[in-house]
Amino acid sequence: HAPTTFRIRFSEASAKYIKERRWAKGQKIEKQDDGSIILTMTTMGHEDVLRWVLSYGPDAELLEPAEMREEMKASLRLALAGYGKG
Repeated sequence: HAPTTFRIRFSEASAKYIKERRWAKGQKIEKQDDGSIILTMTTMGHEDVLRWVLSYGPDAELLEPAEMREEMKASLRLALAGYGKG
């Protein structure tokens, strides 16, 4: 994979932790009016980024790239379907 730029929104609850660390060289953090932040970073670890964002549950939302966002939505649908059984 080539390096990809990711934009991820983190809730106010997770923002402090995200701001305390450097996640990628040249990262950018934008504060939002509601207390959340948007982290923009470029990296090659696509699968790692997806797993990392998922680990934050509802406190993180992958905004870009659009195709990875769709992949994330499909993964969440599959996970939710598994919980609907039994």
